[in-house]
Amino acid sequence: MKFSWGKAIFLVMTAFVLLMASFMYRAAFNQEELVADNYYEQEIKYQQQIDKLNRTGELAEAVRMEVVGNQLVISFPAEVHGKSVSGELYLQRPSDSRADARIAVAIDSLGRMHVPIEDRMKGAYNAVLEWRADSVDYLSKDRIHIP
Repeated sequence: MKFSWGKAIFLVMTAFVLLMASFMYRAAFNQEELVADNYYEQEIKYQQQIDKLNRTGELAEAVRMEVVGNQLVISFPAEVHGKSVSGELYLQRPSDSRADARIAVAIDSLGRMHVPIEDRMKGAYNAVLEWRADSVDYLSKDRIHIP
C-alpha cells in the first residue's frame, strides 16, 4: 500500500475534525457560572466599595487572613479592639458557587475571628470581609487557599 499526499491530507483533516468535535462535546457539558447573579446592582454600588477599601487602607495595620490548621484566622487591627465590630465574611469559590458561604463576624477579646474550614471544599477562595467598627464601614479582600 502506497502512502500518498492525498491520504496524509485526509488523515490530518480527519484528526482535526475529531479534535474539534471532542472540544465541542466537552464545552457543551462545562458549567460556567457568573460570579454574581446581581452583578449590575453590585456595579452601581462599586464606589461605596472603593470608599470602604480606602478607609481600610488608612488603618495602621491591615486585616490579616490566614489558614492555621483547620481554621481560618482573621486578625483585626489593634485600633478597633474594644469597639463594637460587626459584619459579614463572604467566602466565594470561583469555580463552584455551591461552596460559597456567608458567615457573621464575631471576634474574641484578642481581636480575632476563627472560622472552621474542615468541612469546606479544598481549593482557592476569594474572602471578602465587610465589617463595621463603631458605625464606620470597612472592606477587606484576600485570596485564601484551603489545603
